[in-house]
Amino acid sequence: MNIEQMIGYNNEYHPIGKVRKMLEKGEVPDLLFTGPPGRGKTELALALARALNAEIHELNASDDRGIDMVRTHLKMLTTTRSLTQRVILLDEADGLTKQAQEALRRMMETGNALFILTANNESAIIPALKSRCYHLGFPAYTDIQMGELITGVRDDATSEQRRAAFTIAQGDMRVLTKLLHYSDPTEWVGLVRDDAASNAALSLAGGLWEDLRSELLHLSARGSNRVYMLKQLHDKVRDMVGDIMTVEEFHTYSRVWGDAVLAAHQWPLGDEGFIDWLVGTMASLHRGVNEEKKGKGE
Repeated sequence: MNIEQMIGYNNEYHPIGKVRKMLEKGEVPDLLFTGPPGRGKTELALALARALNAEIHELNASDDRGIDMVRTHLKMLTTTRSLTQRVILLDEADGLTKQAQEALRRMMETGNALFILTANNESAIIPALKSRCYHLGFPAYTDIQMGELITGVRDDATSEQRRAAFTIAQGDMRVLTKLLHYSDPTEWVGLVRDDAASNAALSLAGGLWEDLRSELLHLSARGSNRVYMLKQLHDKVRDMVGDIMTVEEFHTYSRVWGDAVLAAHQWPLGDEGFIDWLVGTMASLHRGVNEEKKGKGE
């Protein structure tokens, strides 16, 4: 996709609009794009490289997060000459160790390349590296912006179906794109009302961890992003308090749920790995609570 085709191109306050202004002036500094997944960070970086007719090198810091990667691979890219401008896109730079980030900052000051860093978790980027870049934070896509994409792909979607898509996507364009290309609008309202969340809540209350994992994977496969999936689960679990779940059990579960919401935007791997971590953490905490009760003779 070219930068002119991206949602936000004509909005001077949106990161995409700000990058457009840089291109018009011919002044593009090293950049840091931050925000949760699905906001267009990587897509904009690639579109910018194309607009510059640059030689693009795309790396993912979550694959190799140590200083050796900076000292070997990146050093080679920044010290060798190129006939065209060279752009180094370092995705998920928040996965780098602090030592690696410090080495990267020094390399950016002396190397022969334009760096574009992306990060899900802004707080994991050291201040010295952040100050070296022009920082752009990516907001969630609005319902109006997501509506533009729906109209362009499925203009037959009804108002109710559009509202359901907005609820599922939660501002995440990747999730919306998945909905548009791998499901029919007639299914979207059903996704919001999906019984899988109720089944997952019952499995959680009963300590049926493999069933819980399967039901969360089902929600994920049907298009729910991580935050919306967690919201669906939490709403159903809350409804069970005082019935098949005690207040104490709910508080225990909520500790993990809160950590999961914070981790959802920062998780560097796929949904299956996130669900494995979530279910494993809940199961481990559940066992610990039960063992503590046995120790007290309860």
